[in-house]
Amino acid sequence: MRRKPIKPGQLVDVRLAPQERDLILERTLIDEETEGHLRGATARGSNLVVRLTLDDIDDLAGHVAAEANHCSEPRVRRVLDAVYDRLASIEHTFTDEGYHTKIHGRPPAESDLQRFFRVTPPVVHQMIKTLEAHGFIDRKPRTARSIELRLTRAQLPDLE
Repeated sequence: MRRKPIKPGQLVDVRLAPQERDLILERTLIDEETEGHLRGATARGSNLVVRLTLDDIDDLAGHVAAEANHCSEPRVRRVLDAVYDRLASIEHTFTDEGYHTKIHGRPPAESDLQRFFRVTPPVVHQMIKTLEAHGFIDRKPRTARSIELRLTRAQLPDLE
């Protein structure tokens, strides 16, 4: 599935049931800005709509996942897991460019990866093919600098 491009900072609608919003506010350690967005959510039918950037959604998903992982109440954990799945789905729907692209103004080339990982060109090429085969990245055949990450920041391990 190709992700829909949006501009960095563009707002995306996130639908939450009032009980889900209240659970997030009570249980997670979100920042004041995100808390303000959640408290100011607009009612649409039986749901609330919060407008967040992809970075905000990624941050919120991380907080929700952390609370779900540490929650001892099965019902609360199920609700938090469902909210996390919805947030992750939104993240997979859109892209506001990759982090390499944000820093360098364009996606990485295989030669960039070769220099970063200090490996040979065939190793990088095999690495790219493997990542694509496992669904971690997308790329356009015969198009330079077309690597696009399919994972969210929450799904990536922290670098040390």
